[in-house]
Amino acid sequence: MLTEQWPSNLVKDLARRRAILVIGSGVSRHATGADGVTRPPVWKSFLRDAANRFGRNPATEHIFRAIDEGDLLHACEWLKNRFDENWTTHLRSLFVDPHYTPGRLHELLALLDTRVVFSLNFDDIYETKSREINEASQFTKNYYDTDVCEFLRGSARYVVKVHGSLASPASLIFTQEDYSKARSRNSLFYSAFDAALMTHTFLFVGCGYGDPDINLLLENQAFSVIPGTVNPHYFLTSAGLPEDLRNSLRRNRNLKTLIYDRVDDNHSGLVAAIEDLLTRVNDERALLIENGNW
Repeated sequence: MLTEQWPSNLVKDLARRRAILVIGSGVSRHATGADGVTRPPVWKSFLRDAANRFGRNPATEHIFRAIDEGDLLHACEWLKNRFDENWTTHLRSLFVDPHYTPGRLHELLALLDTRVVFSLNFDDIYETKSREINEASQFTKNYYDTDVCEFLRGSARYVVKVHGSLASPASLIFTQEDYSKARSRNSLFYSAFDAALMTHTFLFVGCGYGDPDINLLLENQAFSVIPGTVNPHYFLTSAGLPEDLRNSLRRNRNLKTLIYDRVDDNHSGLVAAIEDLLTRVNDERALLIENGNW
């Protein structure tokens, strides 16, 4: 459960579909493979397992050190180069071949029905569940699509793949080099992302706070307005962030941190927190129907 009440502004914006969910690897982690045990790895454990394949020795020490120090983009780039032509096969063996089934968290997030979801994940686990719930009115857009900005004004539901999909491995944004290329070649997407940040409330779920492109957009907006004059975006995480870091996220990126009790290693507390949020959003939508104040 959340350690405090859900902010009323966030509940109201979700109810009016003026909010965008951003989902990361912590959401995919709630899916299980066909064996009932395997779960998609989160980014840091994925990199560490990949590095272990080459052993820890003088030639690879800098990769392990980069992972330990949080320089994950460079670590990923160096690992990708070492895997060479086997990189795509390795990714699909972890994110596709286990045949993941969406979990209760995926269902709850789809039921929030935010109209637009930004997915940082390469897998399509959330899309599978969301399509099942929302049927034919859902479209998937990739950051490189020439019509990606349709999600801003279109009337359908959209899942926007911010880092691409394993259906097109050559277009994945995964390494330092990938980020640099994408930023210079896909300005339409970043303009649309910037516009969405200005017009919608974002709720980050199962994400880290180290994505360089998202941070740049958040910081540009945070410092372009007078502090306290616009509502914050929200970053949902389990306990553990130092108060100094939480203050920095709020001050530098206008991100307000919401803490949930993880309860166990599978973060069942996150499921309970989103269940509570869904109840509050449905109650707010019922009020909107009753008073007609859309």
